[in-house]
Amino acid sequence: MPDPEQDYSKIFETLLQGSQDAIALCDTDQVILKINAAFTELFGHSPEEAIGKRLDHLVATTPEMMASSDSQVDRIRTWEKVYTDAVLRTHKDGSLVPVSIEGNVFRLADGDVLILWNYRDLSTEEEKQ
Repeated sequence: MPDPEQDYSKIFETLLQGSQDAIALCDTDQVILKINAAFTELFGHSPEEAIGKRLDHLVATTPEMMASSDSQVDRIRTWEKVYTDAVLRTHKDGSLVPVSIEGNVFRLADGDVLILWNYRDLSTEEEKQ
């Protein structure tokens, strides 16, 4: 059990970086605040390239993807949990990546609202079939 006095930012960072799923933490305008190593591996963007950029500009680069992304953002802004199974997103090199997407919205104690986007790589599952 963690010590209540322990710095929870260290715990959060450990959980974030330890996840096998690609994670992007964004503000309500979809500006990336933090990504994990799995995000870099899946989409090819380093933290330096991604932080401060709009998430959809990096990974939803076609009109169809943008429409899907806009729909997800509209839903999550109403505090609805978002789950999308088997959609395509774009790697930095332009290749398409099959993913499932889960979005969750959180209100922090200070009132700030953050969105956590979780991308699961489905390409390994497709290769198995």
